[in-house]
Amino acid sequence: FPGLAQVAVIAREDQPGDKRLVGYVVAEAGNDDALDTEALRAHAAGLLPEYMVPTTFMVLDRLPLTTNGKVDHRALPAPDLPAAGTGRPPRTPQEEILCGLFAEILGVPTIGIDDNFFVLGGHSLLATRLISRIRSTLGVELPVSTLFETPTIATLVRQLDRTPGSSSGDSLGVLLPLRAEGDLDPLFCIHPAIGLSWAYSGLLRHLDRQQPLYGLQARKFSEPDAAAPGLGEMVEDYLNEIRTVQPSGPYSLLGWSFGGIVAHAVAVRLQEEGEEVALLAMMDSYLPTDGWESERLSYDSPEVLSAIAESIGHDPTSPESPLTGLGVDEFSALVKVFVDIANLSDHISVGKFMGDILFFAAAADKADSELAPDVWSPHTNGRVEIHAIDCVHGAMTQPGPLSEIGQILAARLADIAGKQGKA
Repeated sequence: FPGLAQVAVIAREDQPGDKRLVGYVVAEAGNDDALDTEALRAHAAGLLPEYMVPTTFMVLDRLPLTTNGKVDHRALPAPDLPAAGTGRPPRTPQEEILCGLFAEILGVPTIGIDDNFFVLGGHSLLATRLISRIRSTLGVELPVSTLFETPTIATLVRQLDRTPGSSSGDSLGVLLPLRAEGDLDPLFCIHPAIGLSWAYSGLLRHLDRQQPLYGLQARKFSEPDAAAPGLGEMVEDYLNEIRTVQPSGPYSLLGWSFGGIVAHAVAVRLQEEGEEVALLAMMDSYLPTDGWESERLSYDSPEVLSAIAESIGHDPTSPESPLTGLGVDEFSALVKVFVDIANLSDHISVGKFMGDILFFAAAADKADSELAPDVWSPHTNGRVEIHAIDCVHGAMTQPGPLSEIGQILAARLADIAGKQGKA
């Protein structure tokens, strides 16, 4: 970039679990006033995938050096909080209050009414805190799901006068559009055993801004009387939904836990129909092994809530849970979906996928010898590429682990786009 004398880029984690790239630049002599960091950002974005573009650029008089003449990374200053306000400024006192609350939760100094909560780094746990702050500040009770339907202040204000929980909207639909716009082929993320795909929203900040992202969710949330489906029925249902967005391949699929099993079955079915599957990725997904038997659950089994808590990494009844905004009927649907899926475990039969599997293994609760998902080897003619993530199974969609997963996914999707001539 013209006018630069020195550059250093490091990954900082000034807030636990929130690692960000920071670029430090020194202008050439006489160019200090002319250095445009926004133009520099645009220059970098035109050459690099989204996840490699620094979040913040800091202009320094000089880079700190060690006694050996190398850059002293420890002496590089912490960046100021990045300004997020790219949208319109608030137009009413209510919007001004909401701008303050959004900025507080996201840790940015300003925000515009058109800025997307999730694109700016929001995730389901931060969404819970934001809803709590809106409740205590404005006295308005909103379900967490509202943020998935209306992730900007300009759209959220329209919900404030509605009866809390009166409309589930797209956030509980079978196809959840986390990001519908973009020139790249979509990434479809299939729900874990709780039936909801909200947790994948944390991927938005790590993927290319032109990367559409969709979740697939259990039909019982939008159609309470729907019968419990088998794996084959889920595959048919989700394939129909996927094709409303992308009629033909190449397809990219991701699934966490039980969602990985469904993603594999969808991929096999697509290949049987002559379609190309460019990416099959799984997050700690395992098939039942021979001789494994599960104890059947009922909807009122006392162990159901603890089983759900173990699978998603937190107590779903806690006030801090992202699921706290679900109504009674919606939470009942979640329990039924979880139990129905748990009871499917003895009746799962999968085919063979023709290609490699990208596998993210939760390493904190397994020995090194247990990381290789050998259970998938008979079900692919390719290799299982394993990336160990330092977390337990239920924490895979928390900010830290999802950041690591998201960066690997972003690189893989960028490679796929490059081969297709879309990068």
